[in-house]
Amino acid sequence: MKEINFEYNVASDIDFEDLIADIGFETKLVALLTQEEGFNNMRIRIYPPKDKEFWDFKLDEFEDIIYRAKNRLWELRKTHENS
Repeated sequence: MKEINFEYNVASDIDFEDLIADIGFETKLVALLTQEEGFNNMRIRIYPPKDKEFWDFKLDEFEDIIYRAKNRLWELRKTHENS
Protein backbone atom coordinates (compact mmCIF):
# COMPACT_ATOMS: atom_id res chain seq x y z
CA MET A 1 0.00 0.00 0.00
CA LYS A 2 1.31 3.41 -0.98
CA GLU A 3 1.57 5.86 1.88
CA ILE A 4 0.40 9.36 0.94
CA ASN A 5 2.25 12.09 2.80
CA PHE A 6 1.16 15.03 0.64
CA GLU A 7 -2.10 16.94 0.68
CA TYR A 8 -3.38 20.22 -0.68
CA ASN A 9 -6.18 22.64 0.14
CA VAL A 10 -7.71 25.33 -2.02
CA ALA A 11 -8.86 28.43 -0.17
CA SER A 12 -9.20 32.16 -0.30
CA ASP A 13 -6.68 34.43 1.38
CA ILE A 14 -7.00 38.15 2.04
CA ASP A 15 -3.52 38.71 0.58
CA PHE A 16 -4.58 37.41 -2.85
CA GLU A 17 -7.34 38.42 -5.23
CA ASP A 18 -7.95 34.86 -6.44
CA LEU A 19 -7.91 31.46 -4.73
CA ILE A 20 -4.65 29.89 -3.54
CA ALA A 21 -3.60 26.28 -2.90
CA ASP A 22 -1.40 25.29 -0.01
CA ILE A 23 0.59 22.07 -0.19
CA GLY A 24 1.47 20.13 2.91
CA PHE A 25 3.80 17.23 3.62
CA GLU A 26 3.16 15.19 6.76
CA THR A 27 0.75 17.95 7.89
CA LYS A 28 3.37 20.71 7.55
CA LEU A 29 3.20 23.57 5.02
CA VAL A 30 5.65 23.12 2.13
CA ALA A 31 4.41 25.45 -0.60
CA LEU A 32 1.74 27.86 -1.72
CA LEU A 33 0.45 28.12 -5.32
CA THR A 34 -1.04 31.37 -6.59
CA GLN A 35 -2.90 32.00 -9.84
CA GLU A 36 -2.96 35.79 -9.87
CA GLU A 37 -1.15 35.86 -13.24
CA GLY A 38 -3.11 33.06 -14.95
CA PHE A 39 -2.75 29.31 -15.47
CA ASN A 40 0.49 29.46 -17.47
CA ASN A 41 2.07 31.90 -15.04
CA MET A 42 1.21 30.37 -11.68
CA ARG A 43 3.69 31.10 -8.93
CA ILE A 44 4.91 28.84 -6.15
CA ARG A 45 6.24 29.90 -2.77
CA ILE A 46 8.32 27.21 -1.10
CA TYR A 47 8.67 27.45 2.65
CA PRO A 48 11.54 26.07 4.73
CA PRO A 49 10.80 23.28 7.19
CA LYS A 50 10.45 24.46 10.76
CA ASP A 51 11.74 21.37 12.51
CA LYS A 52 14.63 20.21 10.30
CA GLU A 53 17.30 21.46 7.93
CA PHE A 54 15.62 20.54 4.62
CA TRP A 55 12.67 18.75 3.02
CA ASP A 56 13.31 15.24 1.71
CA PHE A 57 10.61 13.51 -0.32
CA LYS A 58 10.14 11.74 -3.64
CA LEU A 59 10.25 14.10 -6.60
CA ASP A 60 7.47 12.31 -8.50
CA GLU A 61 5.12 12.62 -5.51
CA PHE A 62 5.89 16.33 -5.17
CA GLU A 63 5.36 16.89 -8.90
CA ASP A 64 2.06 14.98 -8.73
CA ILE A 65 0.66 17.02 -5.84
CA ILE A 66 1.65 20.27 -7.56
CA TYR A 67 -0.05 19.10 -10.78
CA ARG A 68 -3.25 18.12 -8.95
CA ALA A 69 -3.35 21.31 -6.87
CA LYS A 70 -2.64 23.49 -9.91
CA ASN A 71 -5.46 21.96 -11.93
CA ARG A 72 -7.97 22.04 -9.10
CA LEU A 73 -7.06 25.62 -8.31
CA TRP A 74 -7.69 26.60 -11.92
CA GLU A 75 -11.01 24.73 -11.99
CA LEU A 76 -12.20 26.77 -8.99
CA ARG A 77 -10.76 30.12 -10.14
CA LYS A 78 -12.86 33.21 -9.84
CA THR A 79 -14.57 34.36 -13.01
CA HIS A 80 -16.87 37.25 -13.68
CA GLU A 81 -19.80 34.80 -13.43
CA ASN A 82 -18.92 33.40 -10.00
CA SER A 83 -17.05 36.24 -8.29
